[in-house]
Amino acid sequence: MKKTIILFMSTIVLLSASCKKDSSEPSNTEKICGKNWRVVALTVNPGITIGTVTVTDYLAQIPSCSKDDFSTFNTNGTYTDDEGASKCSPSDPQTTSGTWKFNSNETIVTLDNTDSYTILINDGSTLKYTFSQVDATSGINYVYTATLNK
Repeated sequence: MKKTIILFMSTIVLLSASCKKDSSEPSNTEKICGKNWRVVALTVNPGITIGTVTVTDYLAQIPSCSKDDFSTFNTNGTYTDDEGASKCSPSDPQTTSGTWKFNSNETIVTLDNTDSYTILINDGSTLKYTFSQVDATSGINYVYTATLNK
């Protein structure tokens, strides 16, 4: 409950701040572009049961060869995902690319016109977002929160 209130209050503060935007402050597009973003935290709520263990720290479940991957957003609406120094499979391409766009108030980013992510923090050094995924079998709505650093 406390986390929900803190998240709600943080969202209100962010939205209020965006309404009074100083014209000299960079836009979210300017803050996100031209940087290599690496996932440093990834949680899921409710926890996912893997075997007999319920996991909320989803990043701990990701292979180490994927933890050095990074994404770069470009001002022309394209992005690149890079495998980093260690690739999980030598046959995987080093980079893949796609398109991205913000909604009109730059609070939701959509990749490849299909996957949408709600931005919680974008200060130019930290990018934090959330997204939901419904399990087709159980019907459970899992909410993921990712934190990326440049």
